[in-house]
Formats: sequence, C-alpha cells, structure tokens
Amino acid sequence: MSLPKDSQLLRSCYLFYRENMTMQEIAKQLHISRFKVSRYIKEAVEKGIVQVHFRDSNIEHEKLALQLEQSFPIKLALVVPTPYRSDISAVRLAVGQAGASLLADIKPETSLSITWGRTIAHLVENLPSDQLKAQRVVDLAGGFGEVTDEISARAVTLQIARKLNAECFQLPAPTIVENIATAHALLQEPIIRKTLRIASESDIAIMGVGPTDVDSLLYRSGYVSEIDFAYLKDSNAVGSIFGRFYDLNGRECDTEFRERAIALSFDDLRKIPERMALTMGSHRIQAILGLMYGELITTLVTDSDTATAVLEEHFTLQAERSGKGTRVTTVIEEHEEPSLLAQGKV
Repeated sequence: MSLPKDSQLLRSCYLFYRENMTMQEIAKQLHISRFKVSRYIKEAVEKGIVQVHFRDSNIEHEKLALQLEQSFPIKLALVVPTPYRSDISAVRLAVGQAGASLLADIKPETSLSITWGRTIAHLVENLPSDQLKAQRVVDLAGGFGEVTDEISARAVTLQIARKLNAECFQLPAPTIVENIATAHALLQEPIIRKTLRIASESDIAIMGVGPTDVDSLLYRSGYVSEIDFAYLKDSNAVGSIFGRFYDLNGRECDTEFRERAIALSFDDLRKIPERMALTMGSHRIQAILGLMYGELITTLVTDSDTATAVLEEHFTLQAERSGKGTRVTTVIEEHEEPSLLAQGKV
C-alpha cells in the first residue's frame, strides 16, 4: 500500500521545508522516488500550497539581476537599489561603489584595462588603497579633459594604478582626432600601437557607456557636436564606449568616427575575458541593450530603475519582432530565454 498523492505531496513539503531533509532522505522515508519528491515540491509552490517569502528587501534587485542574466548573453549582472528621490549623481555613486566591490578579489597577476567616465571615477574613488594588487592598468582609448570637477580622464587611470600598485600604460593621444589621416598616422606610432596591444591582452576591461545626446562626455569635451549626434543617429547609433559608436545590434556604426577614434577595436575588446560596463539612466536603455545584444560586455552594473527599463524595452522589442505589436509595461516574472536581437531572431 502507498499513501494518497495529497499526503505524499504535503509530507514531502513538510519534511523538506520544516525538517530540512534532503530530497533523497524524503524519498527513502516515503518510499517514493526522488523525482516524485521534486515534482511534489514544485507543484506545491505552483499551486500556492507552499509560499516562499523573503524578508530582505534587496531580493527585488537580485531578481532583476537574475532576469538580466537569463535574458542576455552576459555572465553577471549586479543591480543596486536606485537611491530614493536622488539625482543622477547619487545613482552614479551607488553604481560606482558596486563596481568597486566586484574588484575586491582581484588577483595580483591581473591585467586591467579601463576607460574614462563619471561612474568609473566613482569606482576608482571607492577602491581601497594598498589593499589590492594588479599587474598593470592600461587605457582602452585616448583621453580628454575633465571627467568630473575633481578628476581628469588621465587621472582615472593613474589613480587606479596607484591604488592597485600596478604598472600604468596610458594612450598619449585624444580619444577622437580631427581627421582620418591624423588617426592613421597616430595609430602607427610605436607607443600607441604598444599600448593598444597591451589593452587587448587584458584580463578585465572596465568601461562607461555614452549616450547619443548632450549628456555624453564626448559632447562636453568638444569631440562631438549636436550636428554630429544627428548624423550618428541617422547611422543608427544608440551609444558609445571609449569613443566608438554602435547600433542596437552592437555593431560599430560605419561612419567617419570609426576611422577617427584612437581606441581599442571591438574585435580586440571581445577577446578580453571579462568586460564590465557601469551605466544608468533612461537615456541609455538602447545603448545598454546594444552592448548586450552585440556581446560587447560580460558584466553589467546598473541600478534597479535602469534594469527594469532595460528588461521592459527588451520584451517590447520581442513583441514587436514577433508581430504582436504590443508594448510590455511590466517585467515578466517567468519567461523562456529569448533569442538574441543580434541574431535577427527576436
């Protein structure tokens, strides 16, 4: 004789959640298979017989991070709570602090490449001094003027190199030069070729994400004008990293800026094992999607409001591509892993 199914289900759940028994132990006690125990526990949760409650409010942010990892070809997402009633500078600080936490276990032999950005500056500021060690730090692109009122683009690389007790390699050139001929000449300079080669051999790349509007540091530094942005948008640009513009599929836009950038190429970037982007803001949603669709990054660090908006936009694009024509307004709790927009299957 055997117990009725309802009894087996309830006993399985009681022994699992209250007695902390393993599924194998439960199966042995109830004289049923381990597979049945697993199925009963899953069924009980689905029917609401068992309800799981998390008391830590941060679980919502971890859920968003898991959804990002399940929805896109990235290894890791770190989502921080969007500061309540705070301006963008507070969000940048929170994201920068989170990025710094990911470097807490960096190994002494690590080669790190980095680019400028206001959020990147916060990451550097929040790294402890003389507690971590890396082999070298290198620029991903040429520099420009101030990142914040207190720190210049060139100082970002120098400061993180000092904090990590690492050798420092900087690109002695602007991010974007005036014309293609100048760019080609600079890229033949031995010191620039060497620095870009070292950058391509990095273990970790850290970058900020630029929007295609006046909030971009490229605009504030005079490299790109509003007319240029209009031209770039006509070329389907949705964002930029270290002076290179890309479309929603993560492909570099075929414009003159592609030839004028003194920066690592996207092909060389993808060879770096760990590629982390720190970013936030509603005006960067498609820029973030492009990075993930194009597999330009492996790690995303952002805030909860931005993460939610990225997922909503992603599911909207799925719906539009499938012909439903409906706009998704809430983040889906459970969904199948989507095809990549970059593969033209979304």
